[in-house]
Amino acid sequence: MNFKSALLAAALLISTAAASAAPITLTPSLGSTTEYSATFAGNAAVNSFTLDLTSFGAATEFFGQVSANLTGGSGYNVTGVTFDGLSFVPVTNTSGKNSSDYWTLDLSSLTASVHQIIVSGTPLGNSPGFVGSLSLNVSAVPEAETYAMMMAGMGLVGFMARRRRNQA
Repeated sequence: MNFKSALLAAALLISTAAASAAPITLTPSLGSTTEYSATFAGNAAVNSFTLDLTSFGAATEFFGQVSANLTGGSGYNVTGVTFDGLSFVPVTNTSGKNSSDYWTLDLSSLTASVHQIIVSGTPLGNSPGFVGSLSLNVSAVPEAETYAMMMAGMGLVGFMARRRRNQA
């Protein structure tokens, strides 16, 4: 009975370690308030990362192109990159040691929540691994109060224009 319990505990520990994902932390690009970037690395056949955007708040929208630049270092052939299950498109995908790959994904918008990035590939050589960089653009999304104030202002301008026209 003890052997079964130990085996079950070991299997649970291994599955928990495999299911955990390394966090990716965004930092502002030098001199920019709208561009953010991050670096990450891995060396397994399937590498899972989390990108936590909740600190930006609900009034934030990420847009445009998410790009991942992956350098094979001493040996890693990237075969796929996904973002929340959406596949990146390889712009440059070379195989072999010391290769550099560039993958992109066009997004109309991205919510301020936790996202998952998975990089899969083939480790090569004695010290396999890759180093990746990720870049995102960000913009503020106006709050509902901003739209309400804009509509009230437009209504007031329309009211004043109509009043002048009726007085003339």
